[in-house]
Formats: sequence, C-alpha cells, structure tokens
Amino acid sequence: MSLFKTLKRYQRPTPFGKCAEREFFLANRVVLTKVPLFADYMKADDPFTIIRANIIIRAILNKESIEKAYFGHKKLEKKDLVTPEDLPTIMKGVQSDLPYHVYGVNKDKIYIPIFPVALNLVYSQDYEKLEAAPYMSLLNKFAGVVVDPFDYYGPDIYDSYFTRLILIRKTKEGSAYFDYDSDAIYFVNKQGRPDATICLFDKYLEKVSHNHMVKRLTPVVDAFYKGDKEELTRQLVENQLISSKLIYRINAKDTAHFLRAYGEQQ
Repeated sequence: MSLFKTLKRYQRPTPFGKCAEREFFLANRVVLTKVPLFADYMKADDPFTIIRANIIIRAILNKESIEKAYFGHKKLEKKDLVTPEDLPTIMKGVQSDLPYHVYGVNKDKIYIPIFPVALNLVYSQDYEKLEAAPYMSLLNKFAGVVVDPFDYYGPDIYDSYFTRLILIRKTKEGSAYFDYDSDAIYFVNKQGRPDATICLFDKYLEKVSHNHMVKRLTPVVDAFYKGDKEELTRQLVENQLISSKLIYRINAKDTAHFLRAYGEQQ
C-alpha cells in the first residue's frame, strides 16, 4: 500500500462531514442537473470532488443572481421606479456578495467560471447584451457554451473565492492547497486535476494542532515537488502532521515487502 493510501486509511475523523462546504453541496447539488456535462458531480462523496462540485454550483448560482438582478432592474425601470443610471450601482451591490476568480493580465473578475472569459465580461459589465441575440439564449439554454472550469482556468481556480482552500505553493507543475475541513493537502496539476492527496493527523498522533499550518506544510509540499519521499515523511513527522508510530509501521511493511520479493527471486 502506498504512503498516501496508508495516510488516508489511518487518518482520524475530520470535520468535513459536518462542515459548511458539504452542507452547501447537499443543499444545492440539484442545480448541477441544469448542465449535463456536470451531472456526475451530483454523486460526489469525497471532500475534493465536493469542493470541485461547489465551484460549479456557485458558478450557476452566480449566473442566476446576475440575471435576476439585471432583469429585475429593467422591470422597475419600466415602472419609472429606477433609472438607467442606477444600474451600475445596483449590479455592483449584487456582485459584491458573489464569489469570483481574478483571471489574466487584465485581472478580469470571473463570476461564472463555467463560461469563457468573453461571456464573463457580458455578465460582469456588458449586461445590456443579455437582452439581445445571441446572448439572450443563455438565460435558459446555456449547456452548449459551457467550458470545463478546471481545464479552462487551471489550478488557479482553486485559489479564488469559490473555495475555502489555502494556497501553499504554486509551481510549474501545478499548485498545492490545504483544506482545514478535510485536513488534507491537495496537489493539483496544470490541467486543474488532482495529482495526489496527503491526509494529515493520523489516529496515532497524540496531539492535533492547526497552529501555523502554512509554515508547517511548506517543507512537506516542497519535498513532494522534489520527489523526495524520505524528506517528505521526515517533514510530516517533524511538523507533527503525522505520527512517528505510523511512519514506523509504513517503513516496516515496506521492508517486509522488499524482503519477500527478494526471497522469491533467490
């Protein structure tokens, strides 16, 4: 059994089962049915897949909130209750409560990461286009224009207001994030996909502390990207992220496996 699988197997219970992210997912996952491409995320059952599903859910809810605010303003405008000049202030107020991702050299605010940048600009500043073709069709039928947010926006989408993840390190290979709810480090590649997960705080660890986590996790992440397993395990133990007892058990099993394999070759 690999190191990462063993850490997952022996991890003590985490708060994820009762955390806000999981509750949000359970309360809102039905919106995923609006886009067939993302329907499988309704069955998400592990923390990182739920985190990914929530990015998509929040994108869809953002889309609906912006549309509701804009067309609500247009109805009030027809009744002379507001003026066209009020629109920017109203939309800015609505968007201030929505999660977003800052993207590219222009620092565009991406409120709907299941849409490409061009469509996001419509929803963030060119609202009037929503009343004209072809954008009007996006109100009800938009499945044909969606993008995979993880492919399109890459690992940086996790370093946004769409998640509660903490960025530990960004490299040429990808990025590493820590999640307090699941007590895990997630390594994400350049395609926005998970490469590996390190589950922390095993059942043999006498004391669990979340103090100064970024400082404690950084050398672990650096060792991972260097491909240095020995240094990685040493840093996990020295920073009190896993117990020396569990590492001893893992090393003992690895040694026994090697000796059996060696004996069979003789």
